[in-house]
Amino acid sequence: MKSAVERRMEIVNLVNRDGKARVEDLAAQFNVSSVTIRSDLSFLEKNGYVVRSHGAAIPNSGVIAELTVHEKRRQNAGIKSLIGQAAAKLIESGDTVILDSGTTTREIASSLKALDDVVVMTNGLDVAMELASAPGIEVLMSGGVLRKGALSFSGSQAESSLKNYRFDKVFLGVDGFDLRAGITTHSEQEASLNRLMCEISEQVIAVVDSTKFGKRSCHMIREFGNIDILVTDSDIPEDYLQGLREMKVDVIIVEKGN
Repeated sequence: MKSAVERRMEIVNLVNRDGKARVEDLAAQFNVSSVTIRSDLSFLEKNGYVVRSHGAAIPNSGVIAELTVHEKRRQNAGIKSLIGQAAAKLIESGDTVILDSGTTTREIASSLKALDDVVVMTNGLDVAMELASAPGIEVLMSGGVLRKGALSFSGSQAESSLKNYRFDKVFLGVDGFDLRAGITTHSEQEASLNRLMCEISEQVIAVVDSTKFGKRSCHMIREFGNIDILVTDSDIPEDYLQGLREMKVDVIIVEKGN
């Protein structure tokens, strides 16, 4: 039997995919009682994942809840890997880059290990660990206060550690990418650090799977079109694709299943 965490994340995926899920159907699918499912839905609604409605759950299409890094790894793992591989091709020997914390930027790190003469600064603990075995990559850590759920460092110490550096490229992993709200994340301190990362980098590259479009968090990193390159998958909404191209953003699209 699945753990409560696994079951709840699958419920969120089902609700987002189908647009609605009934308590009775979920109970039958997961072979648990209706009481257990109602408890799951109460938890998910409280944390902003779904909205309960007449014995069922529907997606919460507005502000998104924050997941832990372990929960994020279970979501869209295959497409994040493809996005990471495509983004890694933008890095060449001799580059100095920033890899923001996040599950997609970790996939970039996993595709870099064969490169030589690359400097990577990161505020992601798991990103740094991924690169620890790469002999040709010099790894710098931002330091700061560790957000344990996200495995990311932020705060004044992290920002101070970056101010005397300049980098060729920054790769941003984000929580929300919305036409009006822009590129957003859950943490105010992390958003502040991300803005600084953009300021000290020649090129800003966002790595975003299509589930992030139309979502928003509380703290803005950049305005919608204020990036140089977006790496995403083929489910990007047409209005987003058109809007980004009108703003001269280079959009790199990976195909699901390839």
